Parts: sequence; structure tokens; C-alpha cells
Amino acid sequence: MVSASPYRGLAREDFGRVVDFVATGGYALKRYDQYAKLRKTPEGLWRLAHPKLAQQYRLNAGTIVEEPMVEIRLQSKGRPVGAGGRTLGQLEEYFVEQLSPGDTFVFAGEVLAFEGIREDAAYVSRTHDPEAFVPSYYGGKFPLSTFLAQRVREMVSKPETWNLLPDLVHEWLRIQEWRSVLPQPGQLLVETFPRGSRFYLVCYPFEGRLAHQTLGMLVTRRLERLHMRPTGFSANEYALAVWGLRDLSGLDFGKLFHEDMLGDDLEAWLSESNLYKRTFRNCAIVAGLIQRRSPGKEKTGRQVTFSTDLIYDVLREHEGDHILLRATYQDAATGLLDVARLSDMLMRVKGRIVTRKLDRVSPLAVPALLEIGKEMVAGEAGEDVLREAEEALIADAMRVE
Repeated sequence: MVSASPYRGLAREDFGRVVDFVATGGYALKRYDQYAKLRKTPEGLWRLAHPKLAQQYRLNAGTIVEEPMVEIRLQSKGRPVGAGGRTLGQLEEYFVEQLSPGDTFVFAGEVLAFEGIREDAAYVSRTHDPEAFVPSYYGGKFPLSTFLAQRVREMVSKPETWNLLPDLVHEWLRIQEWRSVLPQPGQLLVETFPRGSRFYLVCYPFEGRLAHQTLGMLVTRRLERLHMRPTGFSANEYALAVWGLRDLSGLDFGKLFHEDMLGDDLEAWLSESNLYKRTFRNCAIVAGLIQRRSPGKEKTGRQVTFSTDLIYDVLREHEGDHILLRATYQDAATGLLDVARLSDMLMRVKGRIVTRKLDRVSPLAVPALLEIGKEMVAGEAGEDVLREAEEALIADAMRVE
């Protein structure tokens, strides 16, 4: 085992747990025959439990997991979701699952309104919306490097270099300077403002999407403990936007963005988040726990996701230290989070947080608010929104009667 380079850092205990997983599925899954892939011979050697498992392995082996795709079908507006329709193409499930009925996006040269999902297809109708989303693809989310982030911060903070930028970008930064202030290297600009029925907090760390996703999770957990009723957040490469039901402008931002946030909250949130479940899905496919392909047929992405979500819930409840859950945490810590970079940023801006209370959204905040990849926050605010919706429905029903 230790003579092979890929396994030189693998502890004997972990190796034993991997063998147990392949042989039986582990403690929580060993009662299910489909996970029993090895059996021990009288000589003490491990053999395949059935010859067909070799064929299944060859059909499903691989460490590159493609993103599941969803067909986009056009139907007439007002028709029931799933009532036929011409196929326009395919989009990644990652993008489609972020949409709510009524959301608009550009696809196949048209502006489309999302109507809903039925089985393995998303149904849309033609519409007109000048602010429609542009589809995003998971593979296109390349991280913003430390050196590029530093260069962008310097360029934004120096008006004398703006003549090198396109005229529209130049004007955009001028308006930002007039409406708020420009983010400076070594500082953290935090803007707060109302918009509609929500209150927003937007900050500009310029540390990349992964680090901002982590920061959003930690900040919203802190806001929940402060009873500020956050309802969601979104992150792009240079900014983080958080929104909720209470005014966030009076907070102590030094405490809110203190580096001690990188503690137990991180692991607690990961285990509850959809990001973690998506990572478990990939680990389960690579490990052979889920068979995507079998002779003559292939599971859809939604079928695979449904299966892995069920297994994830079982393992979390009955075997929290399962080898796949541990692998998922390690993958999530490196593939979904950028804890080291976030820690450096929090220490760098300590005592150097600049705040602006605005009466409306600033130019730099607009892209963060329009980001399609939003994460919702479950807590006091979500419960209040549901309760208010129920009360409104009851009131409407009583008026009808």
C-alpha cells in the first residue's frame, strides 16, 4: 500500500475503512445487497461478489464528473408545465436549479421566462425583459487569483489609470466615486442601503467567488445570532451581497468581520448547505456508490441527485464519520471554500473597514445583486416570511367568502 505514491499518506485505518466501504458500503449501508461488492474467500482474499460488478465498474469508472444537463423546452405561456414543447437545447442543472418561476434568461437567441421543471426538462415561454439573466456555467467559474485581485484593486482605486479602461467602465467608476466611495487596497468597503422591502449589506473584499461564498455563509450565521433576520446572500468575484428584513447599517462591522468567524460555524454550515450535498454527489459517483450507467440505459442528473440526497441523509443520521462524508468535507474545503485566503483578508482589513450608509444601490453593488447563484438563509426571517404569506392567503380567502 505505502509503496504506491498516491497512497503514501493514507493511514492504515483509513485504508481499512475504504476496503470496508467497497465490500459492504459501511455500517449504515451494509444491510443493502447492492452495496456489497466484495466477499472474502476462505483463504482470506477479497473477490468480486458477482462477475457483473466488473462490467458495471468499467461503465462508470472515472474521476471527472460531468455536470448534469437539463433540456430546455418551449411552451406557450399559460399552458400547464410539461404540456409538450419544442426542445431549444440544454443547460446545466446547476443554473436551472437556481431559477424560480417567472425568472427570465437569455437562451437560443431569445428572452425566455422559466415556468417550471417536469421530470428531466425545464419548460419556458417567450417573453420580453431587458434585465434577463445570462446563463452561467459551473465550469466557467474560474477563481480570481491573488495577483489579479490586487491589480484590480489598484486600478479601481487610481482614477489616473481609468483612461486605459473602456468609456462605459470609466463612467461607471466615476458614478461610484460620486455616490459612495472607491474601495482602496488594504481596506474593506462595506455599503448598506434599503431596496424594496429588504435591507442590503454589500462588501468588496476582491478575494474571488470561493472566498466570498464562505464569507457570506459565516456573516449570515452571525447576523442570524444577532436577530438581524438575514434571508440570503450572493457572491461574485469581487463582492458579497447580503440581504435581510432589518436595517444592517448600525452594526459593529469590526466584530461582524472579525477573523474568529473561521471556527465551528464553518463545519456546521457545510453539513447543512446545498453546496455540501452537491460535493457529496460527486464523491458518491467517483466512489461507485451511485451507478450512472448500466447496459442500455443511463440515469438523468435529477435521478442521480435524488439518489445521492437520500443516501447522504442516511449516512448523516446513522454514520456521521463515514469515509465518504470525510472525503466530501475535504473536497468541499478545497473546492468550494478558500479558507486560507479569507483568513488572510480578515486579518489584513482589521481596523481598516470603511462604511457607507446609502439611500440606494451603488454602481459597484449592482452586479452582486443580479448574481444568479443565490444562497437562501433558513432562520427567523424565513419563518416570518412564510407566516406572513399564510396570513395573506387566509385574509384573501376570507375576503372571497
